[in-house]
Amino acid sequence: MSKIGRRWPVVVAVALALAAANAAPAGAAEIDDLRAAVTDARTAATQATQRYMDAVNRLEDLEVQIAAAERDIAANRETIARLSGLARDRAVTAYVSRGTGAGALDFARPLDRLRRAKLLEQANARDNAAIEQLAVATDALAAREKDLRVLRADARTARDQRAVEQADLDTQMQNAQAALSTFEERIKREDAARQEQERARLAAQLQASSQSGRDYASAYVATGLICPIRGPVSFIDSWGFPRATTGWHQGVDLMTPRGTPNVAAVSGRVEMHAGATSGNGAWLYGDDGNLYYYFHLDAYEGGDRRVQRGDVIGYAGNTGDASGGATHTHFEVHPGGGPAVNPYPTVAPIC
Repeated sequence: MSKIGRRWPVVVAVALALAAANAAPAGAAEIDDLRAAVTDARTAATQATQRYMDAVNRLEDLEVQIAAAERDIAANRETIARLSGLARDRAVTAYVSRGTGAGALDFARPLDRLRRAKLLEQANARDNAAIEQLAVATDALAAREKDLRVLRADARTARDQRAVEQADLDTQMQNAQAALSTFEERIKREDAARQEQERARLAAQLQASSQSGRDYASAYVATGLICPIRGPVSFIDSWGFPRATTGWHQGVDLMTPRGTPNVAAVSGRVEMHAGATSGNGAWLYGDDGNLYYYFHLDAYEGGDRRVQRGDVIGYAGNTGDASGGATHTHFEVHPGGGPAVNPYPTVAPIC
């Protein structure tokens, strides 16, 4: 986040900040239009998804029917081949070999002639049944082959329709993404403008109430924070004060009774790190992109984890190089995770 611009006269800065706070949000109508565009784009994408899935389901159903038709055709062809062979074999047996066991008959005798006629009658009956089954199977084969041709034609049409719906779905998804990106970018610009107004307001407030004689007009001010101490607290601008262990003071000492809860000033991820200088320290990687240090804690609350703004992360103490001194929390602000800046302009308006 960028620093506040050139120094303004205190009265003018406060007036501008109050006017900005009371004014209607800039671009509210535009944002509403963009939000509506996102909703419309999502609706269109959902409808395109429904049409695409309908096309997919239609094609899948046809594929199932095609597979069933192909199985039926294969079974009919097998039946036709079997019945054709059976009819042929029985015809040969009945009319060439004169039936099973016919060679043992004496057709000059009346009884044998009757037996021969009976055998031929039975063979003919079986042949007729086989021929009838053969005719049924042949008709069924022709019908299923016709069905298959129709199904395959329908499947080609369904594939073409699926391709059309897929292309439309791709387009609608791109439109939805574009609408969402435009909306999010506009919101970011709105948030950035709001943060700049908030920085200006805080800087003007700080400048108006400052007792130290320092100029905070161009100071960095992190916004959207709450006081890291939940309880009684007092502090001054101790940035740059000499320190034996570190050379100079890179934070602000928030004086508070032992055991006072320290809370996450902003949502993010907290990690616990103990050291000789920091004592029990907590590193808060804020969702705002900044890094915040809490040093000299008496005890931790929980371990490394994700926290929301206001969650307790530890309790004030005097561990590390603060041992033997007054209990307090050494608090640092590192914009973007980089070098520390004076945290006093950030905490003065909120603690």
